[in-house]
Amino acid sequence: MIQTAEEMLTAIKKNRWAGVILYEGPSHIDGAPIVVIANRIIAPSTNDKTGAMVQTFIIRSDVNPYRALKTGQDESVCGDCPQRPFKGGKCYVDVAKSVASVYGAYERGRYARPGIDYDPAILPDLFAGLAFRLGTYGDPAAAPFQIWRAATLKTRKITGYSHQWRDPRFQAFSLLCMASCETESDQLLASACGWRTFRAKKAAETKAATEIGCPAAKENGARTSCDRCGLCAGNSSASARDIVINLHGFRVGKAA
Repeated sequence: MIQTAEEMLTAIKKNRWAGVILYEGPSHIDGAPIVVIANRIIAPSTNDKTGAMVQTFIIRSDVNPYRALKTGQDESVCGDCPQRPFKGGKCYVDVAKSVASVYGAYERGRYARPGIDYDPAILPDLFAGLAFRLGTYGDPAAAPFQIWRAATLKTRKITGYSHQWRDPRFQAFSLLCMASCETESDQLLASACGWRTFRAKKAAETKAATEIGCPAAKENGARTSCDRCGLCAGNSSASARDIVINLHGFRVGKAA
């Protein structure tokens, strides 16, 4: 069993592992079996907006993610997100490619298992000084809060978003995650519930009084990237402002 973060980083560099499993167990949304996987721990960025960040995937452990998306079984990891295709939404994640690839690697045993392949006590040091993305796919609230807290204790920056802000069971996630909001009324309600918010709006819509534009967004000059910004870190951020971004890509047409 790997006992130190240095050993794990060496193992990843040598391609012994593609990443680590943070959690395997019941979804805290509906009880179905899920797995939380962290990868791209040492990989350079391929995304100009986000920059280099540890990526995390919350997926069903017993169902191919694309099948789960088509059948509605993705509720276990996405909860009541209105962008779920099963509910008529348009998720921005290319589940058939990126998430399915992660699931395939999981089935092949490419991710180190906590308590079996590595000591989970190394997680704070493994991610120390890195930028960390809670929920590249899936809602962080599907997994225990303590898992995320341990993983992010020593990180340099984090980003996280959750649609579960209406459910008081998940209030602890307001420390690490933004409340994902689709409307200004949602933004006001989430704020009243003690969350900082992240909202995607139409370009012609105005910002709410508490909102500032995402500094990594094109409409704001793409002045920074997520791995350097750190505003979308819930209540752990030094900023009390809420974040808004213009709808972009396919979601522009969807909103229209």
